[in-house]
Amino acid sequence: MNSGSQRTPRGLRHFALVVLGLLSLHCASVEPSREAPRARGPDAADGSSSPALASRTLRVRVYADAEHRAQVPHWERAFKDRLLRASEAVQGPLRVTFALESARAWDRRGSEGSLEPVVGALEALDAGEDVDLVVGLVSAPSVFSESQHELGFARVLGRHCVLRGINATVPVEARQHLEVSALLHEWAHTLGALHVREPPGWMSPKYDAARSGFDARTTALLAAGLRSLPRARVELEAQRRWAHELKAVLAGMVGPAWDGPERDFLLAWTERVRGAHAVLGPEGAPRALTPPERQRLAEVIALEKAGRAELAAEALEPLAQGHPHDERVQLLACYLAVHLTPASPSTQERCERAIARFPDEPSLRMNVALLHLHAGRFDTAQDSLLAARRNLEAQADAEPSLWADLAGLFLRARCVTWAEEAAARAPGLAASATVLEQALRVRRQVALPERSDAGAGPPQPADSAHRVDPSREGALVREVFDIESLLHTGSSRTASARITALAQAFPRSPSVALVQCELHLLQGRLVPARSACERVLAAREDAVQAHLMLGVLATNTRAHTRARTHLERVIALEPTRTEAWHLLAREYRGTKHLGLLKTRYREQFARELP
Repeated sequence: MNSGSQRTPRGLRHFALVVLGLLSLHCASVEPSREAPRARGPDAADGSSSPALASRTLRVRVYADAEHRAQVPHWERAFKDRLLRASEAVQGPLRVTFALESARAWDRRGSEGSLEPVVGALEALDAGEDVDLVVGLVSAPSVFSESQHELGFARVLGRHCVLRGINATVPVEARQHLEVSALLHEWAHTLGALHVREPPGWMSPKYDAARSGFDARTTALLAAGLRSLPRARVELEAQRRWAHELKAVLAGMVGPAWDGPERDFLLAWTERVRGAHAVLGPEGAPRALTPPERQRLAEVIALEKAGRAELAAEALEPLAQGHPHDERVQLLACYLAVHLTPASPSTQERCERAIARFPDEPSLRMNVALLHLHAGRFDTAQDSLLAARRNLEAQADAEPSLWADLAGLFLRARCVTWAEEAAARAPGLAASATVLEQALRVRRQVALPERSDAGAGPPQPADSAHRVDPSREGALVREVFDIESLLHTGSSRTASARITALAQAFPRSPSVALVQCELHLLQGRLVPARSACERVLAAREDAVQAHLMLGVLATNTRAHTRARTHLERVIALEPTRTEAWHLLAREYRGTKHLGLLKTRYREQFARELP
């Protein structure tokens, strides 16, 4: 029967969040006794010695779809009888008894075609962590088939299988034999059993009414699973022991009876387990979160949204440790660590590990960029943000909010053009509008030229000459702000040296002329100050800081008309600049304009002008 081993699950996407509590083993199965004597395994041909099997009761939950229930009267009792006959068949060689945990109606119809999607639907309906086997019963085919592929389908190394009903035209005794054969065939697949071409038996690709039983090597393979399960589904060391024993059995299954893709899949799975850092699922991918873990993660998210980030991180940590390859868990773990302990080396290590596992996830790179920004590593932050932008550009359905987040981080790194471009990818969002508003303020404050695509028409030749490559823009803006801070704290000598270096790096930038103007003004060199600020306004008329400094200069030289013009322009561009209001009040003292200015100030700030 087709075991489904070639199906590859699609990668999990973006923020469907989940949670951990140590997974308790609810199976009623009896664990193998530690006191059990050592004995030869069922297949002595492999030359190894394995512990004898303890008696096991395997709990089985069954679901019957609407069509099966219609075809089989008293289907619950019929399936319970099937389990009893199957138990009698395997009690001797494997010491296994099947027990019905519950029988439930399944609200679905239609089982024509491949049964693999039906198994997927059953897995989605019931993960089955508290039982050993989940069985789905579907309608009988219209025409009887002896192909095991047509009779059922199992998830190899999983715990789910689907069985078709048996056509009513088949005699009762033959039908009972067939039902047991199909059930044991699919159950054996969940433990990793392969199809066996010779000798014929329960694992034959084609049903044989005259044969039954498992061959010796298949029995050894099943015994390996029974010794390791159910712990091997939730504990890495137990899964590694299972994989080691499984590989040893597979080493003896060589030849035309077993060779094929099923054996290759199992060998590849054992290798993946050896190198894994977390428990793997049946397809060789990391084990999915269980329903209790998903509930825990939902609680973590609720805690974070309620502003209780520390409690959220504490609750998430066991889950993050247990599921290092779960994208959703690691995204949240990185996010919480960045916002709680940005300076901790372990936070960066955690996020970098997550990036190595999920290199296409943009939010991880944005969180790492935030760490670099916290530490003042702006160039490294810029590299991370550019990588995040590439991730977003590669996604046809990238969420607009991620573009808005990226825009905010670009602006924080002072990469103004890239911030505006990212914000433009998320139109209509308040966060994007805020970034665009703040980016315009930065352009005015440091005299960056208008964006070439900002809707102001084609750039003039002078604009092109002053334009800065976006890759260097952040360094320029940050340096301008740093120099202004030095000037405001009285470190003129240091500021002067850095202005000289900045002029060499950006010889035609009006931003350089801006800080030169401020330095000259503080040193009392009024003529070169005026010349530098006027060069700034020639390149960017709305450079608010240049207007303010020219207003100060004009006030000090009693050029009242010029002072009023520049200060009114400052207020028009940035009404919150209170220093411009105070200087303008001095200029309007003794005139009728002072009363009007006081009214405007009251409307702007809801208080009186000092």
